Amino acid sequence: RFSRDPEAAAEAYIAANELLGGDVLYTVIDLSVEAADFGQEMVYPPYSTAYPDYSHPRVASVDDYERLEPFDPRKSPRMGMGVKLARILAKKAGIRYPVMGFVFGPLGVLNMMRGAPRLFADCARHPQKVKAALEVITEVLTDYARALCDAGVDAVMLDTLFASQSGVSRELWVEMEGVYARRIADEIRRNGALVALHNCGTRPYLDLQLEYMEPVIVSLADVPDDCADLAEMKAKYGKRTAIAGLIPTQSLLLESPKAIMELAREQIRVLAPGGGYVLAPACEYPPNLELANALAVVRAAEVYGKYPIK
Repeated sequence: RFSRDPEAAAEAYIAANELLGGDVLYTVIDLSVEAADFGQEMVYPPYSTAYPDYSHPRVASVDDYERLEPFDPRKSPRMGMGVKLARILAKKAGIRYPVMGFVFGPLGVLNMMRGAPRLFADCARHPQKVKAALEVITEVLTDYARALCDAGVDAVMLDTLFASQSGVSRELWVEMEGVYARRIADEIRRNGALVALHNCGTRPYLDLQLEYMEPVIVSLADVPDDCADLAEMKAKYGKRTAIAGLIPTQSLLLESPKAIMELAREQIRVLAPGGGYVLAPACEYPPNLELANALAVVRAAEVYGKYPIK
């Protein structure tokens, strides 16, 4: 129901914020929303996150790249749900919380329909076919971002996962996603919303992503590839954008609430002085995990995050 019913999802988001003390309604449902509407078959587990049926890829051969066709995301099942969800949240809780929409980047969407190993090989062997698909996907994603803005979101977060050392090279990312992501970001700004960025890759290319998307806030799981540690990241990028995240998913899964509070305290100590830091998980809060560590993150913000930071 959460993956398919906008009323149920809205109820869950608002309840979670009221229970935990969160500050933003961030409407990422799962990473397959866009791919599903392009025809990717899906699996909907009863107690976990929806994901593509990898045994039936939408792009099964290189010829399938050129068979993708544009459509109206407002009328499609899952993106259409995303637009309805954004509208419900903006209406019911938009005064209490900023509402942030979510759009998976073009290369990420294509990965959900092809699989990363084959997609990366195709980028080298059949770049024009891949780009034909990226053009169609970008057209639809740009329209989707516009629809989210029309629904009343305050910001739209783009996820450009592969702009990192755990994805593709810097040059390949610019060619295969940076130029397309720029068009989506520009459309978000034209429609009055803020551009945000998420990248949970290892050693992300933050300089390139700032150049191509100009986000006002970036959510990260690791320090950029040109920084040695959190302090250098703060010094180098803290005036160019706000920084969010960096509480590791594996820590939320394995550590005690006390350890999470200490980890959050260190993040605040290094990243919060001068402003421009949002304490948050580096990526998703793991499905089915008890909520004690989520409460620990919020509690750490209350205890250690009051300005001026000492």
